Amino acid sequence: MLQYSPHGDRPRAALNHRGDGKIKIMQPIRIVAIPTEVAEAVRSTMRAPGYGFPAHTEVGAEAAPCRHCLRTIDPKQATRILFTYDRFSGVESLPQPGPIYLHAEQCSRYAEDGGFPEELRSSPRTLEGYAHGRRLVAQEYVVDGQFEPAIENLFAHPEIDYLQVHSTTAGCFTFRIERAAKSRESAR
Repeated sequence: MLQYSPHGDRPRAALNHRGDGKIKIMQPIRIVAIPTEVAEAVRSTMRAPGYGFPAHTEVGAEAAPCRHCLRTIDPKQATRILFTYDRFSGVESLPQPGPIYLHAEQCSRYAEDGGFPEELRSSPRTLEGYAHGRRLVAQEYVVDGQFEPAIENLFAHPEIDYLQVHSTTAGCFTFRIERAAKSRESAR
């Protein structure tokens, strides 16, 4: 459940991670889709980055999110590319590759300050909170489209550095979420 301030500010999570009912204002976050350089390389070479495995194109029978623009790839209409991607690339040294989709045609990368992608709210997602060293600290399952309280609850754990978002039904990686303030500090 989300509560909104009378001033039209950011949504606030109704319960914190302890469930004690104290209202917290949702902290600024970054939504991190796969880099444009990765998307362009896959489209031009039809190879998985870092692995060289062949990528596969198809017109899918079911909807799937593009991991670059985070919009739904239209089923039975749009061509998509399936390839192997390390969801911890650029974050951790230990890889964990898995399959992801990308629009075959060029698309714009999802804006990091765009908030949780609206097109993905209707499908169940698992949010995993990781500490440095790829250590899983906590996870939450969201089936009702209310992601902000889960994000706030996970980031309330001080040891969590970032979140990985996955499809709960298929299990595949969708995107990463970082604290906006922490991201700016690490960029220095």
